[in-house]
Amino acid sequence: MAFVRCPSPTCHDRLQDFRDLKGDAEVAAAERALLPELEEGEHFVAKAFHRCQNGSCRRVQKKNNWRAGAYLPEGF
Repeated sequence: MAFVRCPSPTCHDRLQDFRDLKGDAEVAAAERALLPELEEGEHFVAKAFHRCQNGSCRRVQKKNNWRAGAYLPEGF
């Protein structure tokens, strides 16, 4: 777990606990959400991302760059 900035509307740009992505379904959903956000030529690597743990927040972002992220679809 990590305590980092979460820019989501749910978290109001505050520091939150983040955890590694869990399970094949969550990893696949994160990959679909993040592919448009990756830089040209960059590949999705699940270990490079983590997910916000604040209640209903669905934010997934890069571990080394909080600005590079996306939101998981409803239900995740």
